[in-house]
Amino acid sequence: MHLLSLNIPDLLINLWHGTFECDPDDDKATWFWATLTGDTWKSLGKAKINSGYKAWEFWLFLYGLGPAVLFGRLPDHVWEHYCKLVYAVRLISQYRISQDELILANQLFHEWRKDFEVLYYSRMVTRIHFVRQCAHALDHYADEVFTKGPLICASQWTMERTIGNLVEEIRQPSSPYANLAQRAIHRAQVNALKSMMPCLNDSNDVTMLPRGANDLGNGYVLLCCQDHVARPTSVPEGCAVYNYIHSVHPDSPTLHAFASDGTVRIARWACLQLPNGQIAHTLWKETQMNARRSRNVKEDEELIAINVTSIQSIVAMIPHSLNGQQHFYMVERPGADVTYLGGYLEDNQAGGGGEDLA
Repeated sequence: MHLLSLNIPDLLINLWHGTFECDPDDDKATWFWATLTGDTWKSLGKAKINSGYKAWEFWLFLYGLGPAVLFGRLPDHVWEHYCKLVYAVRLISQYRISQDELILANQLFHEWRKDFEVLYYSRMVTRIHFVRQCAHALDHYADEVFTKGPLICASQWTMERTIGNLVEEIRQPSSPYANLAQRAIHRAQVNALKSMMPCLNDSNDVTMLPRGANDLGNGYVLLCCQDHVARPTSVPEGCAVYNYIHSVHPDSPTLHAFASDGTVRIARWACLQLPNGQIAHTLWKETQMNARRSRNVKEDEELIAINVTSIQSIVAMIPHSLNGQQHFYMVERPGADVTYLGGYLEDNQAGGGGEDLA
């Protein structure tokens, strides 16, 4: 966790920002890679890179947004070297990894480390402090996966979350450590009982869901807000719903409910909670609340309707201009493969209240 999420980002960002200590016999003017300075650095303000970043935020920036955000801001050969690291990290951080992928990740890590020394260090004594231990540690990453399995399964992510949860439960400031120890013991005892008697596990109890939620089963839950009455869809939405129903139930009487223009009356829901704890927010509700626009299911002229149980996770489609053309690239939430292990649940409070819509 700390190697990829804190140590490597701290190394590279300081190099690109030109904030590394410069030896008296060296000259920062020769640091061709230090291009994230001045206006270029300010233009990255939306990324809010600062020392207060959490580990997963560094991860998201460096291994998610970075390849597009830093394209054109870093020299081409520096950017290509950086992308080699991103590819290796994405391979090695999977919950499941094949032998071929492991071999490729190992090769990329070794190539990246060797090229790092040539690119930044250049065998110069005045720059030897650029070569931190974390750069060489990557050479052994794939070997650790081979002997211990995917390291994401044994990373510090879940432990850090557990520590945070336990700290939140402290209610005796006068003796916090004793209180913390008792909370940890209590949690261990409860977990042991649930393991021995699964019927005691109420994590899947529908009574634990928010008021007004509709449990669809298998971890899928519709969350408020919702329409009190059915409302007509747009023509593209109606066509998408019609095509879906016709493909799975061609004899469904619901097909006769569609108007001549292709619209149909439906009751809408604002949010869908997935089994991994992520929450999908619809364009309908988010535009009304003027809230999060980054997690919306967005509409266009080529809409399709799908079964919600086919949705495995939420990804970001980030707009990116390349050679004068508008493109999009996909970014997954860091650690999405192991959210099942950590029991992660996304906070839905910022998405608006839980009132039904009249």
